[in-house]
Amino acid sequence: MEKNCYVDNKYLLTVMVAKRAKQLNQGFKALVKTNEKNLRQIALKEIEQGKVYLKEEEDLGKD
Repeated sequence: MEKNCYVDNKYLLTVMVAKRAKQLNQGFKALVKTNEKNLRQIALKEIEQGKVYLKEEEDLGKD
C-alpha cells in the first residue's frame, strides 16, 4: 500500500491513530518532535509525515 493513501479513508485513519496512540501509551518512542502531550495528536502527526504506515500482511491461510 502506498504511503499516505489511507489518509483519505477516515475509518482506516481512525484505527491507525488509535493503534499508534496505544503504542505510545505503552512506552514506544514518538517518531516526530513535538511539544504536544495528546497521544492521538502525536500519532496523527506521525501518520501525516509518513513516519507510520500500514504494513502489508502475508496471507497465511493459503497454500
